Amino acid sequence: MSHLLAKAAEQQDLDRIDALLDAGADIEWRHKGTGRTPLLSAVIAGKADAVARLLDRGANIQHACAAMGYTALGWAANAGDTKVGHMLIARGALLDVASPESRYTPLMLASSGGHLAMVELLLDSGAAVAPLNFEGRNALAIADARKHEDVVARLKVAGAQLPPVLVELAALEWPEPDAAGEPASVVRGYLLAYHEWETRGYKDSRSGGNLLRSAGFQQEKADILMAWCTDRKRVYATGVSVGNPRRYVPGDLLVAVAKPTASKAEVLVCDDPQKARSLRYEHLFVLKRVGGQWRIDVLKKRPFRVEKWSSAIL
Repeated sequence: MSHLLAKAAEQQDLDRIDALLDAGADIEWRHKGTGRTPLLSAVIAGKADAVARLLDRGANIQHACAAMGYTALGWAANAGDTKVGHMLIARGALLDVASPESRYTPLMLASSGGHLAMVELLLDSGAAVAPLNFEGRNALAIADARKHEDVVARLKVAGAQLPPVLVELAALEWPEPDAAGEPASVVRGYLLAYHEWETRGYKDSRSGGNLLRSAGFQQEKADILMAWCTDRKRVYATGVSVGNPRRYVPGDLLVAVAKPTASKAEVLVCDDPQKARSLRYEHLFVLKRVGGQWRIDVLKKRPFRVEKWSSAIL
């Protein structure tokens, strides 16, 4: 029943909202995938009356969704919805709550979208201009990068200054690929083999070929895993899909190599700096020593400069 409350909120069916709550629906029900509550659903849908009704009935104004980590005010700022924004601020929404991973505040979200009226509302309400996101950029730097000149000017009036540019650590030199070599040599071999395989498949698909559907091409992917990875049973597989940009490219950077134990190694790789900022990832290859040889066992990834790792598919 509680999931119906989110639908009623999105549709701004006030009578239905009241009826469901009176019947025992959970006002803090969360969508399994996104973690959105009915209040967040109403904000995202831009339904101000539904937002007001849910707040009147006790909805938690500070709850953040699981998918993006934005609060209700964050979502309103992201959309430039000043009507909902005014209401949330008046009801006590915290101004500077940052999303857990990307560290975006409502002011950053409004600035990124070029929503001048929302930026002014947040600044007039006391939002801070100094906080930095996961890339070390503040609201001014974000607006400047997106060429929102009116927002840039308003932020400067509020005292915002561009933060120093974060400097990346110097990359290590890649060793030659070697299936019998040290961990970085094994990772390099896997990356180059995967890049060659994916590039060939992508070019063939663009020219109308049938390589992706051939058993031989599928077997090549399996052979790459066999040559450079452990034989761990993998629940998921990347299949034979190929894309652009490539998953890995020769310009990817070797950042660090560590051996926590004699039989375990970790190789940290960062995407080529030429990739678009929003597409850059860091990859942590965890290797095991099997039969005297290093093999990739597990892969983790995270957006560049984000702290939390997530499991990835080899």
